[in-house]
Amino acid sequence: MLEQEYAFYLADTDAGKSIHYALRYQVYCLREKYEDPARHPNFCEQDEFDDSSVHFIARSVRTGEWLGAMRLIIGPVQNLPVTKFASLDPANFSYNSRTDFAEASRLCTLLPSHLRASFASNSRQSRGSCACASKTLQTSWIAMGLIRAARRYCLDHEITYCFFLVSDPLARMLRRLGMNIEPVGSPCQHRGWRRPYIHNVETGYRVMQKRSPELYRMFCQTHAYYYHSDLMEPFESAPIAALA
Repeated sequence: MLEQEYAFYLADTDAGKSIHYALRYQVYCLREKYEDPARHPNFCEQDEFDDSSVHFIARSVRTGEWLGAMRLIIGPVQNLPVTKFASLDPANFSYNSRTDFAEASRLCTLLPSHLRASFASNSRQSRGSCACASKTLQTSWIAMGLIRAARRYCLDHEITYCFFLVSDPLARMLRRLGMNIEPVGSPCQHRGWRRPYIHNVETGYRVMQKRSPELYRMFCQTHAYYYHSDLMEPFESAPIAALA
């Protein structure tokens, strides 16, 4: 399903990064209201960590709409934003101040237009809970595709560990899918209660083979993303999905 419905790209061009920042604006400024839209008059949400990040974007194969984004912030542990918001316990992971780690950040997803219309119709017909479950499934596929792309980038660049600052329910969901993440600090208040977790991109998927075999097969593939610079079409021809 993942390969047939969505394509994932490393935003290696200015246009690709603009898509990434615009998706973040839609979700972090307009939908979730984590960030003040007035601070981003160009409708692109950016911060000081983007210069040390690689950016990923997801697209609907069917509609061509851009639907999701995530970045990997790369650097020594002390330079990552997780250390700004949470207190880490280095005893819980192998730590070397000269080694680069990654932190997954700004994960956001939107639904393609044809699915938004379908789910809205289902909701009007009193099947709201089914529509909600379907929305969650679709956005989860996009999120896992972005995580898979980020994992492949880490493997290709000899980065073993990736941090996540996420809620405990989201951590439990990732574990149910077979993705091993371990807590490395106490909960902190950052857009709700969140806890720092660490993930080994080399060994953290062994359980997935049994729990989510289809997902595991996709995570084992060596090809996980394209490059935005390889797209032949102009930037303007690829719309960003609207908020649901």
